[in-house]
Amino acid sequence: MPFKQFVEIGRVALINFGELVDKLAIIVDIVDDKRVLIDVLEFDAPRQTIPIQRLKLTDYVAKIQRNAAPEAAKAAAKDFIKQFYESAWGKQVIARKNKAQMNDFQRFKYAQLEAKRDALVAKELNNH
Repeated sequence: MPFKQFVEIGRVALINFGELVDKLAIIVDIVDDKRVLIDVLEFDAPRQTIPIQRLKLTDYVAKIQRNAAPEAAKAAAKDFIKQFYESAWGKQVIARKNKAQMNDFQRFKYAQLEAKRDALVAKELNNH
């Protein structure tokens, strides 16, 4: 099965490490075989180089020129932000962020609901 996602200019990627974790970025230039130049799409952050290992490549590719202006890169990829967060992967990212923001009481209520659900599933499985 051949690879479908390549490190290329215009590829939208999810940052998976550091202070920008779970933020979408667009590859603007390829520095070398291990680093790329990115623009963060979701908020104003300076253009920066990042190791490729810290990126998860998405299926979305915007048509931009090499070293395109930050405004042009963000404008070309703005539709992909909404598409990404509507996908299953994007929903997982949102759920992970929401779970991390829960306080102690919310985690307690969540654990109780999970226990109730597990009990109902076990009861149904034992009836068959």
